[in-house]
Amino acid sequence: MAGMRRAESYDDGHTIADMSDVRGAVRPEHRGSGDFSDELQSAEERWMVVLGTLRAALSIGMVYIVGFGIAIAVMVALWT
Repeated sequence: MAGMRRAESYDDGHTIADMSDVRGAVRPEHRGSGDFSDELQSAEERWMVVLGTLRAALSIGMVYIVGFGIAIAVMVALWT
């Protein structure tokens, strides 16, 4: 490859990321399941969170069911 040149490595003095304040690996805060009680004040808010989570999970599940159904229908049509 005659047209390709190897990149020269040199220090142009620009700071990409200031790492002077990093002391070690930063561990994320671990919150237990009981720590969320102050964020969801009422029973209605908790119920809405549960229903929203269930709706999201069912929506994703339906996408997979429809996708597999179409794939099976195409396979049956091709092999019969």
